[in-house]
Formats: sequence, structure tokens, C-alpha cells
Amino acid sequence: MNNFINLTEFLVFLIGFAFSTFLMLNVYSSIRTAEYNQRIKSDSIYANKFKHVKNILSNFKNEEFIPNPVSYENKLADHLFNEVRVLCWVFTHPANHKTKVPHVRETWGKKCNKLLFMSIEADLEQPDIIALPILNGRSHLWNKTRLAMKYVYENYFNDAEWFMRADDDNFILMENLRYKLYQYNPRTSIYIGHRFAVDYQDTPEGYMAGGGHIFSKKALEKFVTIISPNSSICDNKDGEADDLLVGKCLKEHAIFIDARDSFNQKQIFPVGIEEHVNKPEILDLNYWYWRNLWRNVSQGGLECCSDVYIGCHYVSPVEMYALQYMIYDVHPFGLSKNLTEKLPRKLNLTEIVNASDVASYSPNFRLHEHIHYFDDDERY
Repeated sequence: MNNFINLTEFLVFLIGFAFSTFLMLNVYSSIRTAEYNQRIKSDSIYANKFKHVKNILSNFKNEEFIPNPVSYENKLADHLFNEVRVLCWVFTHPANHKTKVPHVRETWGKKCNKLLFMSIEADLEQPDIIALPILNGRSHLWNKTRLAMKYVYENYFNDAEWFMRADDDNFILMENLRYKLYQYNPRTSIYIGHRFAVDYQDTPEGYMAGGGHIFSKKALEKFVTIISPNSSICDNKDGEADDLLVGKCLKEHAIFIDARDSFNQKQIFPVGIEEHVNKPEILDLNYWYWRNLWRNVSQGGLECCSDVYIGCHYVSPVEMYALQYMIYDVHPFGLSKNLTEKLPRKLNLTEIVNASDVASYSPNFRLHEHIHYFDDDERY
């Protein structure tokens, strides 16, 4: 009898335990299912948000997503970016649309306030390439220059104070260019670059080397509206020496500024860097470059050039990225001076003219009277 009672009690206990376990598992499962469904819902929301953000970011190009590449920090360069606006137009041709143009755009070209490429053909994948109605070849560079300046004047004149003509193998340090331009008034007709002297009677003020020269707003306006259309001032014949012809046309209508620092060292290098840093003892002084220099200063070695570099010529795409890295990303340990940088003093018209009207040391230079035709709004 006792054995029967014990067995009955055991069975009741077993059934109760099984029922309780089942009930607990069922409740736990319900809770887990609810948590799982909530997590799936939450994950789906975040996934959709991430997908949305990813789609937004994928629609931006670098230059659109960061319109001012130096705006992430409150620097003097930010101030100059907005105060000294520079439109850059870069000469190229169809063979370089894929091999050079993208690399200019991804390196120094980002720092321009506006960047355009002047070619003879448009490119649907690159809308900043402008097709000019000219024939291809160096013998048509003069027409290309005149048409490019006309196009910029008619479409972008109010977008900048300064306008730079460059090639697709230039590398320009835009921060230093703006620092240089800050001293000058763009309402005055000013023409800046690496100045050469030539033994031509009709080009007494010389000209700026083709690998990068800059026009003030007034100089661009004068060239397009007054000088270029007037065949008595400016030769309309096509030719390849476009930089020389610009100098000829502007000789009485712009102030020529040789891009040099306070030590008289050059800031724009019209030939490859290696030719500028060659030691003096291995220089060929009969080479056209040395004979045409407007100023005769020390050449070769590390003393060849200004430490406020602006630009150089004959730079390959690989070298562009190397320069970009060395200039903007390399920080020698222990050499930071932490000095407060200051903008240069604004120059008045007399100072600018006096700096321009200096005799050249070049054997090609001809003594002459300096003539400047100023509009009333250029005097200040």
C-alpha cells in the first residue's frame, strides 16, 4: 500500500515538473521570438538607413562632396580660397582626356575655384572639358588661346578675380599662388608668370612662359574686348608661339609681373624641376632658357628656386601624385615652426609699375620706353 502511494506521488510530481518545464519553455520561446522579430526589424531599419546613406555618398564625386578641399579646418588658406578666387583653364587634347586630365582634376586642380579643360573635342564623361572650334596641333595654339580666353570671359567672368592658363602637365600649388596674388588689385590689368626677354622690337616687355601664367580680371577683359579683336594691336594669324604673342599683345595694356620672391628667386618653373636644380657647373649657359631669363640670379642646386613655390612644368601624372603627397602629407618630425603666418602687404599702383619696369639682364633685352595705357578704373 505504501509503495502504491509513493508511486502515485512520484507520478504526480513528474507530471507537474513536466508541465512547469513546458510552460517555462513556451514563455521563454515567446520572449525570444519577440526579441528576434524586434532585432530583425531594427536591423532592417539600420540596413535601409545605411543603404540610403551609401546611395547618397555614391552619387557624389570628390570635388562635389568637398567643394572647398581646405575648408575642414580654419586656416588662412580658407580665407584666401574665398577672397582670391582663381579660375584655372588647362590646355589639353583628345589623346590626354583619359591619361592626363583625370590626374590634374584629382590633384592640384581640386584647389581651383573653377577648373576647365580646353580641347578640340568634348567628352560626355567629363563635362568640364570644353570643345573649342579649332584644328588640333601646336600650330593652332594661338587661336586656341584667344578662343579659350573669349569663352572664359563670356561664361565665367564673374566667377573669379584671377584667371590662370596652364597645361595638363603643370603642377600648381594653389595656396602659394593665392598668397602671391593677394598683393595685387585684380581691377588693374596685370599679367603674371615666369618672365622671359626676347630680341624682338615688337615685344619689348617680353612674355610669360607657357607653362602657367595668370591674368587679372581687368587683363582678361581688356584682352577679349579691346586687344584681340584689333589687328593693329594684336596679330590674328594663327601660330604656335601663343605665349610670345600674348606678351606682344599686352605690352602696353598690362603690367608684367615676374613671379619671384623677395630674394629674387623664381616661383614658377617653366622647364622640368631637374633642369632647375642642376648644379651650375653642368649647366649649358647657351641653352635658350638661361639666355632668355629676365633676371640673372643664381641657378642650380638647392639655391635655384624660391621656397614659396607656385608651379612647375613637364610633370607626369605619377609625379603629380608624388608632389601632392610630398607637399601636403609629409611632416618632418621636429621641424614644425608653429609660426603665425601673415598675409603680404597690398601693393599700390606705383609700386607694381616700378617692379615691372626694370631692365632685364638678358642679352636679348632691348632698352625701350615703358608705356602703360590705364583705364580710369585701374588707378587707385
